[in-house]
Order: sequence, then C-alpha cells, then structure tokens
Amino acid sequence: MDRRERIESILKDYVGTVTHTGTELERNNQIFFKKWFEEQGYLRQNPDNFGFHDIEGDNFGRKVPWCLLKGEGSDTIILIHHTDIVDTDAYGVYSELAYKPDEITQLFREGKVEISEEVKKDLDSGDWLFGRGVADMKGGASIHLALVEEYMKDKDFKGNIILIGVPDEENLSAGMRGAVTLLKELKEKHTLNYVLLLNVEPHDRHDPQVQTLYDGSVGKLMPVVYVRGALTHVGHIFQGLNPINLLSEIVRRTEVNPDFLEKVGNTVTPPPTWLYMKDGKNVYDVSLPMSAAGYMSVLTLAKPPKDIFEALRKISEDSFEAVIEELNMSYSKYLQLKGEDQKRLPWKSNVKLYGELYEQARRDSGEDFLKAIEKHMEETKEGINNQSITLIDGAYGIIEKTMEYVNDLSPMIVIALAPPYYPNVNNLMIPEGKRRIDSALEDMMNMVREEWNQDCFVQNYFTGISDLSYGMFEADKENIGYIEDNMLMWKDVYYIPLGTIKELSMPVLNVGPWGKDYHKYVERVYKVDLYERTPKMVDKLIKSILV
Repeated sequence: MDRRERIESILKDYVGTVTHTGTELERNNQIFFKKWFEEQGYLRQNPDNFGFHDIEGDNFGRKVPWCLLKGEGSDTIILIHHTDIVDTDAYGVYSELAYKPDEITQLFREGKVEISEEVKKDLDSGDWLFGRGVADMKGGASIHLALVEEYMKDKDFKGNIILIGVPDEENLSAGMRGAVTLLKELKEKHTLNYVLLLNVEPHDRHDPQVQTLYDGSVGKLMPVVYVRGALTHVGHIFQGLNPINLLSEIVRRTEVNPDFLEKVGNTVTPPPTWLYMKDGKNVYDVSLPMSAAGYMSVLTLAKPPKDIFEALRKISEDSFEAVIEELNMSYSKYLQLKGEDQKRLPWKSNVKLYGELYEQARRDSGEDFLKAIEKHMEETKEGINNQSITLIDGAYGIIEKTMEYVNDLSPMIVIALAPPYYPNVNNLMIPEGKRRIDSALEDMMNMVREEWNQDCFVQNYFTGISDLSYGMFEADKENIGYIEDNMLMWKDVYYIPLGTIKELSMPVLNVGPWGKDYHKYVERVYKVDLYERTPKMVDKLIKSILV
C-alpha cells in the first residue's frame, strides 16, 4: 500500500470514529488509537513507547494517545493534532452520513442538499473530499500517522518523533494542557531535546497557488467585568447606583476599541468584542439590579496579560468617573427643579482585579473566608462537571461569594479572567540560537516552488486559536502571576502548567492541507494536498531538521 492509499485508509477509519467535542464520545479516540497502536510492529516491540496519558481531573475521562519513535540522538519533533470534531447537527437528517466521505459526496452529487455555486464547483472538480473532520482535522492527522508508520520502519531513523492526539481543542484545550506533563516526563526519561512542535491544522488560501504556513498562534484572553451597584427603588433613583449603566459605559469604551489592535509581522488582530452580558436579577421588581456582569474576547499577538489588565483597569476607572459625573449632572438638575440645595452624590470610583479582591477578603475575614470559598469552589466544580451551571455563571458566583467577605460594601468593579486562556506565541519569541527550523523551512518552501510551481506564504500567527499556544511561554514571572491571581477557578476547574511550558518552550509551526468551510456541512479538504503535497512537505521539513 503506497502513501496515498494509506492516508486514505487511515482517514476513513478516523473520520468514522465519532469524537464530538465536549462529550463522552471523545473517548472514542482511544478505540481508534488502540487499533492503530496494535498495527505497528515497532510499537509491539517497544511497548513502553506508547500509551494513553490521563488528563488530571477531566470530567469526561478523556485521555491523550501518544507514541514515541526513538531514533538516533536527542533531537525530537513533536507532531500534534486534535482528535475531537464538532458535532454534525448542521447536516440535519443526513448527520450519520457526515462520517462517510464517499456517501456524503454522493448525496451532494444527487442534489438532495442545497449547496452554493462555489461548493458545487469544487464538487464537480473531483478535487475535494467532503465530510465531518476531513479538514478539521483528521485529514492532517492521517498525514502524520502515515508518515510515522514510514519512519517506524526505518531502523536508522535520525532523531526522535513524538506523536500525540489531543482531545478538547475545539473547547478548552484540556488535551494539550494535560499533555504538557507527558512531554516533560518523556523529555526527562529519554533525555530528549525538543526542537519543534508541529501542528497540522488546515489552512485558508486567498490564491489557489499560494500555500499558507503559520509560525505562531494568536493569544486569547477572556476578561470578566463584574459590577456591583447600590440597591434602591426606582422612585429614589439617586439613592442607588445602577450597575447596568456602569457596565454599559465600559462596554461602549471597549467594544471594537482600536487601542487594542496589534500588528506583529504580517498579522493584525481584530479588536475586542463582548460575547455576553446580563444583570443579576432573576425576577422582575421595581428595584435597581444589584449587579451586572459580562465577558469579552481579547485577541493578542505580543501584548502580555499585564498590559491588557492595566488597560482594562484604566478604562474601568475612567468609566466609573464618567458615570459618576453624569449622575451628578442629572442630580443637580433634579435638585434645582425641586428647589433644594445643591450637593453631590457619595459615589467614588472603586476598581479591583480579582486577585486584589481575594486578598481583601482574606484580610477582612481570614479563615472564615478561606473555608467558605473552598466549599463554594467544590460546589462550583461539581456543578460545572454535571453541567448544572455554566463556566461563566460559575465565574460570577465566585466573585459574588468573595464579595460577601469584604467589609467594603460600596459599588465596585471587579476585573477577572474566565477560561480559556491562550498565550500568544511566535517563533521570534524563541532566541535565535534555539531556533532550528529557519533553514529547514526555507528548504521546504524551495521544494514547493521547484516541484509544483507554487509559493508559500508564512502567516506569523494562526488566528483561529490553536494548541500551538501551549508550545512555548516566554512571559516573565509577573505576567504568570497576573494569570494565576486573576483566573477564576484556577486549579479547581481550569489549569495551565505555565511554568512547565516555559521550561519546555520550543519553536512552533503549522503545516496543513488546504481546507474549506470547517464546522459547516460542506466541510472539505483538497485531495492533492491531503494525499501528495502536505505529506511531502512535512516529510521534507522533518528530515531537514533531524539530520
């Protein structure tokens, strides 16, 4: 069986293994990999070189399948892909066919499902393979698996290969975060030198003749802003402070705020946007709400967490001052019309990071607070695990519980972080002396030009969020502290071993096939890339590095 046939065989088996993200179905990756491990003669002869790594505390019991090809020397390339796929709801009544590329393609050809002109053009060309996960990302995974099979048959293989399949990439990246400890164990046990973390996510193209590579991945922060107001009846509006008013001002000043834009190399981040906001009321009454909260998405390329937090703190302080000033202007007019003496409202700007609020509660209430927050964390974790509460509601609850043990009862803004957190990464963060991929990358791109008359465009950041974010962490201790102090549910529900990632830091790269319409019912991958070009490119890159 040649390489093309083997990739196709692996892919159809892999796509037929249902691994919907965020569900117990993700454990099916163990069924697929158990079979694949058993088929490899090298692994049968080296039973300590593969297995399933436990993800500590994972409520679905998911594991990370891995194997190690131990060759000559210590230089090691880590091949990663994610084993989870999004669900098939978009396929409607044909959802079961989504896992069968030949059958779903035939369905499209018969015209039983409406498709666009662009999709029909790709379908008629015969150059595209359709199905759930063929592009994102079991197609690329099958390339890695087929290449590793070839390498395992080479008794004189130079260097080492670690292959890992990580669950949960489409959700909170529990698989990659959990795999960090595995990589540390393997490094120490086998005295490995990690020279590259190589991902195989599909890429988009603006020009059919230009392939896109990525030598970094965008960062993502999910700041939570919680506002406590002052309760009053609406008939006595100036005796209270409406938290909706204050949160709205913060939203207005941050939504698509160009001050957060970043350009690094040839990549520009989109500005921040708010994903969710609500008041704290559960029933209607004629009082102001006691609280309002929301969370936003901030994408980063080079800015460290501290810079984002301090920018949000300044905006929140300015918003608080502006709202107080507007309230006083209205109050002044109100008093004037009533013929009463002028006076100012008692409100003052009060903004804290969650870590500061936590320390204030500890100082004010001591052991009572520590016992209460520990119990609350246990209840929150249980609720999230059994899906009776969401992550974001759990985050709000933690802030509220902490506030209960703070003596200061005045209106307050609290800024925290909600999971997930993705560090921004780019190979320029790695000292030049530790980068081993520059010349190998050039060799691979020269091959693309010479053999297929195509160009390669190196995008400095993969902007779709990826597990490459956990391949390096070069931030200083202060910024690690910002994450650890202000991430809600840190270590209880969500954890990133930032110190270990910093210790293992290595160059990252994504070389994957051309794909289109990921997560949609017309998801597809370009066959020429899948079967021929991407495997040859990855093979060239690996062998240029491991010399």
